[in-house]
Amino acid sequence: MTTATNDDDDTAGVTVGAISGDTNEGGATATFNVRLTSDPTGDVTMALSSSDTGEGTVSPAALTFGSGDSTWNVDQAVTVTGVDDNSIDGDVACTIVTAASSSDGNYNGLAVPDVTVTNDDDDTAGITVGAISGDTDEGGATATFNLRLNADPSHVVTIALSSSDAGEGTVSP
Repeated sequence: MTTATNDDDDTAGVTVGAISGDTNEGGATATFNVRLTSDPTGDVTMALSSSDTGEGTVSPAALTFGSGDSTWNVDQAVTVTGVDDNSIDGDVACTIVTAASSSDGNYNGLAVPDVTVTNDDDDTAGITVGAISGDTDEGGATATFNLRLNADPSHVVTIALSSSDAGEGTVSP
């Protein structure tokens, strides 16, 4: 009589794919895939969150991999969307934080690699001058225009205004 033993070489694990690229403040997205390395004995939920929601958001907020079905080894896509912060802060990295929970003790609390993505900054310093409302005249007619900063400044900005010919017109805030 011959006896055969089938050694179980499956180990609990999570495969996290590479991020597809950077996001940007214009709302560009990047994606990565997640899947399990073995069939769990209970459903596995993978919570997903952003370390900095002012730079990037993640969707969905959680992935579920079924126990005893065909979903555990199928890639599930995660999308990271860049957020516009109106600050000149350069390209900023944020981390998509992962956390596994399950009734399967091999998967519950399993350390899963987090994913880092860079949100490319699109803000530049500058001032936009709006159109003037009309002409002035020597009878006292006034004209107005607006100024707007193109990005959120890190310090107070003071803009000095003056007339190139005070005999013809003056400027007041």
